[in-house]
Amino acid sequence: MSNMSNWKNVNNWHWTSKNCLNWAKEYLKEQSANLIAEDNGICVQINDLTECSGDAELNQRKGKLIPIIDLNLELTWSGNTSDDNEAKGTIKIPELDSGSEGDFDFEITVEEENDSKRPIKEVVRTHLIPLLKEQFKNLGNDMVETHSKDVKIESSQLGPATPPRAVTPIEPSQIHTASTPPRPATPTTSNSDTVKSSAQKIINTTNISEVVELQTSADQIYETLLDPGRVAAWTRSRPDIFRHVGSVFSLFDGNVTGTMVELVQNEKIVQTWRLKTWPEGIIFDI
Repeated sequence: MSNMSNWKNVNNWHWTSKNCLNWAKEYLKEQSANLIAEDNGICVQINDLTECSGDAELNQRKGKLIPIIDLNLELTWSGNTSDDNEAKGTIKIPELDSGSEGDFDFEITVEEENDSKRPIKEVVRTHLIPLLKEQFKNLGNDMVETHSKDVKIESSQLGPATPPRAVTPIEPSQIHTASTPPRPATPTTSNSDTVKSSAQKIINTTNISEVVELQTSADQIYETLLDPGRVAAWTRSRPDIFRHVGSVFSLFDGNVTGTMVELVQNEKIVQTWRLKTWPEGIIFDI
């Protein structure tokens, strides 16, 4: 068994995602830690990120990385003036989303607000908030850079595509005919190879050769093709199948029948197959 392609998500086609909320909390906490702004003797700073809720996910679809961010934040702040007036409060950001790019709405509150504290609040609005916006604007890009390898398979790891199936004409000697004579039929004309039965029935045939690479162990494939429980799972019907050479099996409610020709445990399975709808006398080896 060889790694022809990545079976989990071939060519990054399927939607994959990662929850990055815990990472976003730590990121925003670190980015806002100890931010300080000063103006006219007033000093204000961010103390802590006290709430971070909502969605922060990195998604991948068809090779494209898509950050989805919709967060509700609350931070605490404090400040003081040169004459020792003090104030503290919160900054609420009700919607920090993927498209904000550093521009978002905010609400500033002050505990026991009065005239002496309003100049401190103004410095928070005019100087501290712009620092927050600058720190938060790269959230989406940094999330992509940090977590892209968890949702997107690098092109170097995808492996080459599965080779196309080869189709070649079948030789008449390769066709097995049943002992029961087929019903007479009017001969037909075709450009493909033909096989003539004992009753002069002409049957058009084509040999199909296909190589399928499966990323699993040989013993698992062997069991999946022969164990009645597993066969029932992938055929969605009750099979009649046995593990000895010469036994006759039936699949898909009798629409496929055949015989076990050769069994080498975990290495090889050779069977004859025929569909119920095929003309009488046609049996193929697989």
